[in-house]
Amino acid sequence: MSKDKIDTHHHIFPKVYVDAVGMEMLASVMPGGKAPTWSAEAAISMMDSNGIREGIASVSSGPPLTDAATLLRKCNDAAADLRARYPGRFGSFASLPLPDVDASLREIEYSLDTLKADGFILFTSYEGRYLGDPLFQPVLQELDRRGSVAFIHPNQPPYETPRVAPASVLEFPFDTTRTAASLIISGAIHRYRKLRFILSHAGGTLPFLAPRLSLSISMMPGLVEQYGDPMAAIRSFYFDTALSAAPSTLAALAHVTDPDHILFGTDFPFAPLAAIQNFGKVLDQIEIPGIDMNAVYRNNAARLLGRK
Repeated sequence: MSKDKIDTHHHIFPKVYVDAVGMEMLASVMPGGKAPTWSAEAAISMMDSNGIREGIASVSSGPPLTDAATLLRKCNDAAADLRARYPGRFGSFASLPLPDVDASLREIEYSLDTLKADGFILFTSYEGRYLGDPLFQPVLQELDRRGSVAFIHPNQPPYETPRVAPASVLEFPFDTTRTAASLIISGAIHRYRKLRFILSHAGGTLPFLAPRLSLSISMMPGLVEQYGDPMAAIRSFYFDTALSAAPSTLAALAHVTDPDHILFGTDFPFAPLAAIQNFGKVLDQIEIPGIDMNAVYRNNAARLLGRK
């Protein structure tokens, strides 16, 4: 198996971000109630022990931020500095201060033209609006014009979390499915064909619900005629393996997307080291017709992100 993996789901905690949101917030989304810790040295150690050449760094979701444009600019600068300090070991998905559209458009220009980011992390919703909402059209239009990559990550949902489990356990995959559906039903996938979307955690529940969603959309007046086959829209997404390494999950993905749209991801440091190692062993043993695991580990992401 590949010893040169690209981890497309790799989080970092710049000090400026931790100071702003606090460790209590980071702990609140974890099933065990304990905040993960991060350092560049720990990240590289994890990567070295799991055959990962490069981690595409992103700042995970958090609470609404005061002066988000200033704080996230500092986070994006920190990610660029990380890339410079460890050449070849880190890429970056830059953060955007949504729902502030104007500030986000400025950050897109800065992140691509100055920092040379690999793409952007977008959250599933902002203030109750999912990504297919008309509010976000200028941002998606600019990302499409740039031929960029948008890594979609769940965040705290805009409703009270049922008292079953922490939001990260069930609500995160549900919200990923909701925003994917909003992108399809709104026609965003049809309009922005140069913008490549990555759905984290194997798309949440989307692979399982794809036939039901497709049928439902076909019953909505005019949508198929206007935007085309819903299954083709689903197939256009990229999907990462973070917290989703299992034969059943990969088999489902093989039915709803092309094999070259499946990407390796760890969810470090939110995923414990033991879990990353266990998921790695499972992936190494998976044999599903049509899926080349070496492509999943590196080649698919290398093509998407312009790596050699």
